Amino acid sequence: MMTMNADKNRAGILDIAKSSICIALLSVASYVVMPLPFTPVVLSMHTVAVNIIGLIMRPKNAAYTIAVYIVMGLLGLPVFSVGTGGAAKLFGPTGGFYFGFLFAVIAISLLKGRQISFKRYLLVTAGVGMPVQYLSGMLFIFFYNDFNIRAAAASVVPFIPGDVVKCIIASVVAVALNRADNKCN
Repeated sequence: MMTMNADKNRAGILDIAKSSICIALLSVASYVVMPLPFTPVVLSMHTVAVNIIGLIMRPKNAAYTIAVYIVMGLLGLPVFSVGTGGAAKLFGPTGGFYFGFLFAVIAISLLKGRQISFKRYLLVTAGVGMPVQYLSGMLFIFFYNDFNIRAAAASVVPFIPGDVVKCIIASVVAVALNRADNKCN
């Protein structure tokens, strides 16, 4: 009986540690940006971090991790792109992408499968995770630009090739992390 409780406590501590590291990774990734003149959306490393979180965590833990990150930003901590935070950023034109992170990690985590597979990871991140993020982001841009579909498309289309590369990077990293995690368990 004592061993079951100890194992459960250890698993809980490991989940909290993994979430904390992922929140830190996502926060640091928000500082790696390149502004583009034709859109309010910046090119960032968020998508790599979001995809990794979805690929290495269970759905509930992945959602919790992103929710904590969003609340941190909402409270004004400088965790959003370019070191910003606050309600104005979260509910502003590009705020939809942050909400998209939440839905994307859940979808990625649910669909990644039990087997460690680069191909599956890439398919899930590029084919499901990114479209979920795009849709959420586009909805906010669409709303903030007087329902202009061109503005919404401009917030996504130029980023697709780079995001595919980011999905490849995230899939490679997640394969390595999941293999290492399996060896430790």
